[in-house]
Amino acid sequence: MIGGVQSRLRKLDIYRKLPADLTEPTTAGALISVISTIVIVILFITELQAYIEVDNSSEMFVDINRGGEQIRVNLDIEFHKFPCDILSLDVQDIMGSHVVNVEGRLVKKRIKNGKIISEEVHSNHEGHDHHGQPSIDFVRIEQAFKEKEGCQIAGYIIVNKVPGNFHVSAHAFGGILHQVFQRSQIQTLDLSHTINHISFGEEDDLIKIKKQFQKGVLNPLDNTKKVAQPQGGTGMMFQYYISVVPTTYIDVSGNEYYVHQFTANSNEVQTDHLPAVYFRYDLSPVTVKFLQYRESFLHFLVQICAILGGVFTIASIVDGMIHKSVVALLKKYEMGKLS
Repeated sequence: MIGGVQSRLRKLDIYRKLPADLTEPTTAGALISVISTIVIVILFITELQAYIEVDNSSEMFVDINRGGEQIRVNLDIEFHKFPCDILSLDVQDIMGSHVVNVEGRLVKKRIKNGKIISEEVHSNHEGHDHHGQPSIDFVRIEQAFKEKEGCQIAGYIIVNKVPGNFHVSAHAFGGILHQVFQRSQIQTLDLSHTINHISFGEEDDLIKIKKQFQKGVLNPLDNTKKVAQPQGGTGMMFQYYISVVPTTYIDVSGNEYYVHQFTANSNEVQTDHLPAVYFRYDLSPVTVKFLQYRESFLHFLVQICAILGGVFTIASIVDGMIHKSVVALLKKYEMGKLS
């Protein structure tokens, strides 16, 4: 019974074997075997590297308001000759929102001779005088101007997810400045500056993205330096035009990060008003998605099988052609000798 089953199974064998005494090794076959093995090893290593490496893909789609209704803007800007006591950061947008002297999430660092002499964490609830103006120390302001103090603002602000601008100026202290300085002095306030860093999104997410991804334009304004060159007693206004693109990053583990890429252009214009540095931003309706992924194990297995089967098949064909050619030449040679 068992013998009959085995006999039927043998009839299904499509990989039939020749007896060892009917096979014959050849020099050409040995050479082809060595070459085939080398090719298989090289292709296997290449495929293994492709399997281990992380690939990237990107796509674009219409924004569906991912990441909420607001955007975090990270700032680190140094003003070389503009005292902290009269520096304000204001935010405006097309929805009519106008926040003056936004300081609740920022740190102001007083700079003198290139060194930080003090730091102050400000809030939106600082003291005001009976006219509604922020209360400041006039003597300290005059002393800061004489000693050419600068100011570095670092931190972040939250803005609505609509086109608008944030700008650095002395607008919040305009009435007070007219009490201390002449109009010509106010107009020529020096807002020369260096942008150490500007980005849109959570700072922790941006740091992770820079480590894991090599894609995107996240902080093109970093290390930008501008020097005011007023002419004819007028002030200098700096304007940056920023196009913000919502971007989603998904790493190989499936973690999602919502940040914003941006591009920027700038210009400088003369002004008869208070000098200022404007950052005007607009948002793209299109979101860019970067996805990290790794090749599946099944795909890797299929590729390895394809390599083995392909190399062995080609090697067998080449070996058969060489063997038949050699046999034919030998027959011709023997027939020539007999004749």
